[in-house]
Amino acid sequence: MKKHTVLFILLLLCFNINAQTNLLDKKINLNLSETTIENALDSIEQKAQCYFTYNADLFKDRKPLDINIKSEKLSSVLRKLIPDKDLNFHVTKKHIVIVPVKETLNVPAPKEIIPYISYRKLAGIVTDQNSKEALPYASIGIRGKHVGTITNLDGEFSLSISSENLNDTLVFSYVGYQNKEIVVSHLKNNQIEVELKEDFISLQEVIIRNNDPLVLVRAAVNNIYKNYPQKSTNLTSFYRESVMKNNKYMIYLESVLDIYKNSYSQQNALERVKVFKSRKIYDVTRLDTISFRLKGGIQGCLQLDIVKNLPEFLNEEYTHLYNYRLVDISTYNNRSVYIIEFKPKPKLSEPLLEGRLFIETTNLAIIRAEFGYEKYRLNELKDRFIVKGSSKTKAKPTMVNYVVSYRDINGKYYLNHTLGNLKFKVKNKKKLFSSYFSTSFEMATTNIKSEDVVRFKYRESIPPTTIFSNHRTTYDPTFWGKSNFIKPEESIQDALKRINNSMQQIALGKSGLN
Repeated sequence: MKKHTVLFILLLLCFNINAQTNLLDKKINLNLSETTIENALDSIEQKAQCYFTYNADLFKDRKPLDINIKSEKLSSVLRKLIPDKDLNFHVTKKHIVIVPVKETLNVPAPKEIIPYISYRKLAGIVTDQNSKEALPYASIGIRGKHVGTITNLDGEFSLSISSENLNDTLVFSYVGYQNKEIVVSHLKNNQIEVELKEDFISLQEVIIRNNDPLVLVRAAVNNIYKNYPQKSTNLTSFYRESVMKNNKYMIYLESVLDIYKNSYSQQNALERVKVFKSRKIYDVTRLDTISFRLKGGIQGCLQLDIVKNLPEFLNEEYTHLYNYRLVDISTYNNRSVYIIEFKPKPKLSEPLLEGRLFIETTNLAIIRAEFGYEKYRLNELKDRFIVKGSSKTKAKPTMVNYVVSYRDINGKYYLNHTLGNLKFKVKNKKKLFSSYFSTSFEMATTNIKSEDVVRFKYRESIPPTTIFSNHRTTYDPTFWGKSNFIKPEESIQDALKRINNSMQQIALGKSGLN
């Protein structure tokens, strides 16, 4: 433990006797099987409405526990959970600090310190107020701070908030809806349901600069230097990728990444990526006779930052190949946005992307894009998506779709979320029927550091082109702890349960999908 960390924990040991008595005398029920100490403490946090602060190394390599407790005092529960005589529990308001006895001696008593290293875990769902339908990929963040996440395809989210942010405001945003703001300290429960109200605006409320949408697109590109950070940043991002065969999961992988991201003025500079945590799982029953490798992954997610890596529909050199149309004006983050549709002109020799751009009407910042390739021309693109092929198989793409969004923090727009979904029809010469594969890769920024940015060493990083499913990693269901992540959709959760119950968790020793 670092010296300053130890000092900080020592300072936390001053506590109010009445607060300690009240909290540790609180009675709780706890019924858990094959669980870790960390998971048990998380459950106690929910039941006792308290927060734990401790060094995770204290419980390293502990065996799983079975706990069945009915209406016992918290002090008794903690001692059963952590019988170590060399560890003590100290209370400051709702915060319980677990610390070695030797560190509690001769400690001066400060007036009051709130331990910022404790966390509150929030989870919930974001829905439409009228239809009650889930809102996928809604943005969730602390107002004015570099902390946030997004909802998954089912509108669900998970977010860990440090105690230094407990008095801040959570902002929920979605295109076409009014923002919802909630002060964290006002939340009575850690499981919440958020309903967003659809927002309607009239054309009279918006000043339309020009009837030609191409002029708006060009202006948005010209304003990149104003709207996006011109200094390097450190991003903490949640990343995941999956591969399905015939609608059943073969591979599911997720990671927390540290990214050194160059400024938006450095168009060709490469990002550096360091893996902070990672886990994956394979269903060995579905790995059979096909050998090929799909493009995507971390490199795909970083390339989807279209403001930094201008695609043809934003590049002045190629915009003459497109038709642009202003199809709607909506709202996002309580501001009006243009929705501009773009399509390749007919009879072009090369397939090009088509989709929609979302551009704020006031500062002309690009906040979102949804795009893909025309379906009837996908067969011309198969070599773009397959890294390693096989003479025994033919793979034809049937769907290629992408999404990217940006988040406004104090007037600058940062990469918020990127997503790629691809589907393929694969025919093996030795098999009568075709197989259908799909792959997705997704990255969501959960924290941004714009000051004291660290450009970590090249040897600490991995090439963005790394194919994660080649790396030997096991799946640990208790892995993430307090890291912010995108909640898996229900179908993924079911797949993981099925695989965990029936298959041995192994790392794939081959270079291709079988």
